[in-house]
Amino acid sequence: MIAVEGSTPIVNVMQGGTTSNSGLARPLRVLHFVSTFGVKTDTKLLARMAPHVDRLRCEWSFACFYDGGPMRDAFDVAGCQTFNLELPSQFDPRAVLRAQGVIDRVQPDIVHTHLLRADLMAGMAARLSGVKTIVGAAYAIGAYRRERKRFSDPFLDSTCARLPTEFIAVSQATKNDWCERLGISPDRVSVIHTGVETSPMIDRGAIEAFRKEHGADDETPLVLTVARLSYEKGIDTLLDAARCLVDAGANFRWLIVGNGPDRRQVEKMIADDGLSGHVRLAGFLSDVWPAMAASDVVCIPSKCDAFPVVMLEAMAAGRPIVATRVGGIPEAMTHDVDGLLIDADSPEVMASAVSELLADPGRAAMLGLKAHATVVRRFDARQVTHRYIETYERLASRKEVAHASAAFA
Repeated sequence: MIAVEGSTPIVNVMQGGTTSNSGLARPLRVLHFVSTFGVKTDTKLLARMAPHVDRLRCEWSFACFYDGGPMRDAFDVAGCQTFNLELPSQFDPRAVLRAQGVIDRVQPDIVHTHLLRADLMAGMAARLSGVKTIVGAAYAIGAYRRERKRFSDPFLDSTCARLPTEFIAVSQATKNDWCERLGISPDRVSVIHTGVETSPMIDRGAIEAFRKEHGADDETPLVLTVARLSYEKGIDTLLDAARCLVDAGANFRWLIVGNGPDRRQVEKMIADDGLSGHVRLAGFLSDVWPAMAASDVVCIPSKCDAFPVVMLEAMAAGRPIVATRVGGIPEAMTHDVDGLLIDADSPEVMASAVSELLADPGRAAMLGLKAHATVVRRFDARQVTHRYIETYERLASRKEVAHASAAFA
């Protein structure tokens, strides 16, 4: 076995003779592979779920290929075994062999891979190691998966779609896209919406300090957008909507939280359109809760979005939301019930919706209260973790039955 750097193994605590729902007389072992332990879509989702895993039913461990990262601490604190394959770069050819080494050490019932490099390298390793259940994660929708298109993209997507035996998609829209675009059978794809902590602890002083820092006083409302600065997030539409508000004489601050490849272009657009007094870039924030709680309206201007976590975070914070009717967003929000849904690429409509909520605090507050009730009812991290475990148990049981049937055929 190839040695890899790993944390102290978990000690299984099982009642004597207990059999889990997967049919095993021990917890089901699930090994997650990610590219790095950086703060990313996949690691944030997994870190939210890890503390809620029922260890009598399921044991989770995590492995990254290179760079390490701060999210490893979150997995360690949750009591999960972690491994860093310590590859010097993302293109190291030893990745498959080292992933096999971790698989041999953990002996997982399920390998779950997250995003391209882990899908490819860990998917091949799991196949070579004879793992019966390999789960791929469907996080994004086709046309917007990558900003820089490569000649190899169709081949990589096709290969990664064939390595897993099953998939978990973050929304029905994502499932539909993957099945249609990659020819995946729908019965191989389970849909489990993302979850968040639904009762965040936010210090009142931090909220007031945040508003003051970003130029929002009692007379100046704060509109918030949290998004990667890339083409699919609709920042250009946001800036056009801000221009509409300025032209209408509105008093506001629009804060954009996040970084990305289009930052310089966005900075130039703000300056060229004379929006510097109203629109600000805050960069990346490791803790978005003070920003959420400080905002009067949260706007999600995406051209496409599989199932944005920022939407759930805004709902958990009880904020009124204006969001585009794209991807999986309508699967979480109902128009004029727990938010306002608008068409994408419609700056005038976006400006009007934001203006309506700023002008009617009572309506905005009611939408925020209903949004919070929705996220508690449907998207609490504890509930979502339970759905993942149930899905793992069902998939493992199905594979065990199929394996047994084949053995006696």
